[in-house]
Amino acid sequence: MKEFNLEMALSIAKEKFNPTKISDEFLLNLVHSALSFESNDLKKEEVEKVLNNEYVGINSEKTKKIINQKNAFLRIVEMVNKKIDMNENELKDLHEILMDGFNASGGLYRNVNISVKGSNHTPPSYDKVYDRMKKYFDYVSEGPKNDLLEYISYCHLQLAKIHPFLDGNGRLARLILNYQLMNHGLAPVIITEKERNEYHDALEQFKVMKDIKPFIEFLKNLELKSLEQL
Repeated sequence: MKEFNLEMALSIAKEKFNPTKISDEFLLNLVHSALSFESNDLKKEEVEKVLNNEYVGINSEKTKKIINQKNAFLRIVEMVNKKIDMNENELKDLHEILMDGFNASGGLYRNVNISVKGSNHTPPSYDKVYDRMKKYFDYVSEGPKNDLLEYISYCHLQLAKIHPFLDGNGRLARLILNYQLMNHGLAPVIITEKERNEYHDALEQFKVMKDIKPFIEFLKNLELKSLEQL
């Protein structure tokens, strides 16, 4: 499958991907990739040890982040398998899982203004977050209309753009991306270190220029790669 075809992708995912059986290898690669966005000193071997309940020699902060990321991903898998819709309460609970043991405001929208390092976009002021998130969930609850990948992309991008929490927004938004992919019959994706610049560029195009097309094309390639590896 050289070019992305949605019907073909859905067919292959249905045949090869089972959301009730996430492989240990996929979970390892996903957790390592997710946390490597923020820290270059996290080794894959460390993630593997923690996922195998071997904590000796790994500091408690790394251990907790790995466990939280694993639990958060397994939660979205559970939601997909139980057909639980993504709503505001579920999103806040998911954020709380990510922040467990690190941030007392886990699951609570930020009450200060923030900026994002390396981005030309400034997230909305904290007093606008509730309104932006209401509009966001109005969109999410409507579901996809004409373009499934546009819907999935927007669910990810707009959350990253609003940046509703003090910390963990990127990890949360990428969890939502995989939730929406799996929930609509596609395979989850992993953004590797080599793909990170392209990811950030596409994200920035949406944040600053309101152009969603670069990310949709990026997502097509991610999904193709994921399906080929099943």
